[in-house]
Amino acid sequence: MKLNLDFYKEELDKKDVSDKLLEKVISYPKEDFSQLISNESDIEEILALSDVRKNILNWYKFKENSEILEINANYGEITGLLCEKARKVVSIENSKKCASIIEKRHKNIDNLELIIGDLSQIKLERKFDYIVIIGIYNGVEQVLEYANKKIKEDGIILLALNNKFGVKSWVTTKEQENVINNNNISSTEEQLKKILQGKQYNVYYPLPDYKLPNIIYTKKCMPNISNIYRNLTYKNGTVNFKEIEAYYEIIKNNPENFKNYANSFLLEISQENIKENDIKFIAFSNMRKDEYRIQTIVKEKEVCKYSINSKSQEHIDKIKQNIETLNNIGINTLDSYQNGKIVSKYVTEPSLEDKLISIYKEQGKDQFLEQIDKFKSFLKEKLQVTEQIEQNIFTKYNVKCEGVQNLTFVKHGFWDLIFQNCFIIENEYYFYDQEWYEQNVPIEYILYRAILYFNESKKYITDEEIFEYLGLTQFIHTFRELDDKLQQKTRKDIVWKLHSTDDLEKTRQLQEEKDLQKMLKEKEYENANLKIEIEKLKMENTHYCNEIFLIKNSLSWKATEPLRKIRGLGKK
Repeated sequence: MKLNLDFYKEELDKKDVSDKLLEKVISYPKEDFSQLISNESDIEEILALSDVRKNILNWYKFKENSEILEINANYGEITGLLCEKARKVVSIENSKKCASIIEKRHKNIDNLELIIGDLSQIKLERKFDYIVIIGIYNGVEQVLEYANKKIKEDGIILLALNNKFGVKSWVTTKEQENVINNNNISSTEEQLKKILQGKQYNVYYPLPDYKLPNIIYTKKCMPNISNIYRNLTYKNGTVNFKEIEAYYEIIKNNPENFKNYANSFLLEISQENIKENDIKFIAFSNMRKDEYRIQTIVKEKEVCKYSINSKSQEHIDKIKQNIETLNNIGINTLDSYQNGKIVSKYVTEPSLEDKLISIYKEQGKDQFLEQIDKFKSFLKEKLQVTEQIEQNIFTKYNVKCEGVQNLTFVKHGFWDLIFQNCFIIENEYYFYDQEWYEQNVPIEYILYRAILYFNESKKYITDEEIFEYLGLTQFIHTFRELDDKLQQKTRKDIVWKLHSTDDLEKTRQLQEEKDLQKMLKEKEYENANLKIEIEKLKMENTHYCNEIFLIKNSLSWKATEPLRKIRGLGKK
């Protein structure tokens, strides 16, 4: 790596950098950076060190032998990725402290030049094939003006920044706003359109944002109420409400509304026409351990799964074995193995989920449950029922199961054969996305998961009602424990906790308790006032009773009694 200090001016170095982070990074080798993230790590440390940062561009196809200019390199989170994809990378970073982290992180990379200095002071002679700007710390127009001067005529600018109207901005309390945005400049899509007049561009929408993308949508595929349940948010202290709830309400009537409230944008900008790609969206398995992390690119005619690092290629090879097993036992699959990746046919036929919902709406609950029975019979027929239950999935994961003799075990335990992963093609089941396999798994557990992850059905019938129909009720606690053990095997706890909503739920519970206490105090106050009012009314009533008694016993009342009787007769 070449370090260039020719343009550095200390008085322009104003970025606030954590000394704690700096000290930690300097004390450890680059290979251990991701291991430095712990339960005690704050969001700045996670964002600086997490490999998930690369998701924003690790799917993007840069042309061969390209030269890339990276503006605002920050801690070098994606600098290494760019160096893997290009012949030459020039990275610009204003902060000397940030640059020291980049230097430590990428010192052995030969095709990287790091320039330390303010963008306004840096003079570059050559132009670039790509200019990458992931997060803007200066004005959008000024940065793009600089980029436009340094991009080749057929070059592409890749710009990621926050949406001023993103749901995260509404969800987050004011005190947390700077923590989340890290003082980044944000903009709306309409504002960007004005700035980019005369340019050609594509827009991508990463969630939860461009910093830790879990999924990237395109205009060809907006999120819907079925897939919006992917984990969206990451914890940043107290929040006002759940992002996922807000997005659900925003898109339930019209998915196109999502564009206005996406947390971030990734723009692909060019002076010339940009070639259309066939990508619909990209998904990442961020919450898994490194050996299970994969990237899924959904295209117009196919879905491709790639390993995201050297460790996870073994998992891709395992999926290949699963595909072969499914074919051997006569289960239709849409997946195949091609050149080190898993390729699935993209189909437009209804999923089993859709089919079941249609049956419920058109034919009623009984027919709906009958179709689930049919699915159960299919699994029993294909997965090979076995009597050997001494060594099974429960003993393997140390889960105690009462009544195990009442379960139906199968040899081929594809425990992700859920309704969501099944299409109905010419009245036959076709499955995809079968990553997981265990031997000696009960059919009942596979059905439990199919129902548990059947989100759309919950509008019409409860899980408990289906469990009772299938005779699963007594095993729910056991299945839940087993499911958690299987998830623990694959998930990366620090990332899981980062996306966890436990703190949010605790905050809500505490707030609800406070609200309840406040309401009780208000009721007590109201009751105390009512008691006072009642005592006043009692006193007034006693006073009026005494006056009536005095009147009735007065001489004048007694003397006029005959006259009142005569008047009474006259009225009759």
